[in-house]
Amino acid sequence: MHRLIFVSAVLAVLSGSLAPSAWAAPSLEQVLVEGASTPQQHAALATYYEEKAAAARKDAESHRAMSKSYTGVKMSQAATMKDHCDKLAAYADDQAKEYDALASAHRSMAK
Repeated sequence: MHRLIFVSAVLAVLSGSLAPSAWAAPSLEQVLVEGASTPQQHAALATYYEEKAAAARKDAESHRAMSKSYTGVKMSQAATMKDHCDKLAAYADDQAKEYDALASAHRSMAK
């Protein structure tokens, strides 16, 4: 019985359910950014961030379109949804700007 509890606890830690966040493995993106040293690697990261910026812009446009569908509706829930969409669109716009800045920095490092 004690062995079963011990094995269960070890499996829980190894699976990450009880593991501290400090033990978490770095993301692939983090590894690539930290390991980038050649112009080709920085150019690849610049392209990656340009694609993330484009995706964020697309997300912003999607939320703006949804927001328009709630415009003029008198229900308070619809007004709340419009505000929600507007906030997410603004957030995605800001996210795109940050990705553009990262892409620009990596393009500079690629030279």
